[in-house]
Amino acid sequence: MSSQSSQSTAVAGDASPSDVQSAGVNHLSSANRWYDLGGGLLREPLLHFLVLGAIIFAVHAVVAPSVSKERLIEVTPEVRQSIIDVFKVNHEGREPRADELAPLIDGWILNEITYREALAQGLDKGDEMIRERIMQKMRLLIFGSLNVDNPTDAELRQWFEARRVRYDVPDLVSFYEVLIGGLEAEEEARAVLAQIEAGSEPEEVRLRAHIFADRPLHSLEQAFGRPFLDALRALPIAQWSVLPSSTGWHIVRVDAFRPGRKVELREVATQVIAQWKDERTRIQAIAAIRDLGKSYLVRREP
Repeated sequence: MSSQSSQSTAVAGDASPSDVQSAGVNHLSSANRWYDLGGGLLREPLLHFLVLGAIIFAVHAVVAPSVSKERLIEVTPEVRQSIIDVFKVNHEGREPRADELAPLIDGWILNEITYREALAQGLDKGDEMIRERIMQKMRLLIFGSLNVDNPTDAELRQWFEARRVRYDVPDLVSFYEVLIGGLEAEEEARAVLAQIEAGSEPEEVRLRAHIFADRPLHSLEQAFGRPFLDALRALPIAQWSVLPSSTGWHIVRVDAFRPGRKVELREVATQVIAQWKDERTRIQAIAAIRDLGKSYLVRREP
């Protein structure tokens, strides 16, 4: 132990004063370099910005912790403007004062909170009225995003000819009709017709008469059948007659008949273009909804 200590003392004793001074200078020089580096960093504006940002972020996290989108209610400029617009409608165009606008915004926030909580509790489930309104809003969004160009002349002509019955002026007929009975009631119908022609028909017959005024002839086909309408068209005006139909025997009198006509496309072009675009928009909207449906799995249970 004493020999090691003696050796260490000897080594220290052997060092010259210049060596000791040089080592001290090197140590101080290294320390100064670290000091200069640290001082330079402390004077760096970027470091100040980063430190300040970290402090602001930490304070914000404590004061205003992050929330999910479902829990964030934002009174955006658009919301504010919509509140103002409603106020103006109800106050002859006058802008609300600040003391009037504040409670309106508070009311909107309360309504939004109520709405969000209702959704969170599933109160919209099973209510067909709410479901329909939500679907209608989504449809409006989809339809509003679509843009349909005008058809070419050839497209419009083809579409018009395939739907011409919508636009042609139909045959119009005005007549009286009395249903007498079923398919076996021909003899009864002719007897009542004789009474009508003699002016001695019962009151009950007059009460059963139906009046059809300016009715498109084709619209009556489902009720009476095509053979009845063809025979009705051929009857003389203002004369009582007996006619069979698909439901029974009738006594009728035609008071007026106005033949229809085919219209030219140029006469209804504006209407046809609008309806063509409506149909194309519906087709595109259905396609857009089907595209949205690709992200869903539809399971059809028997």
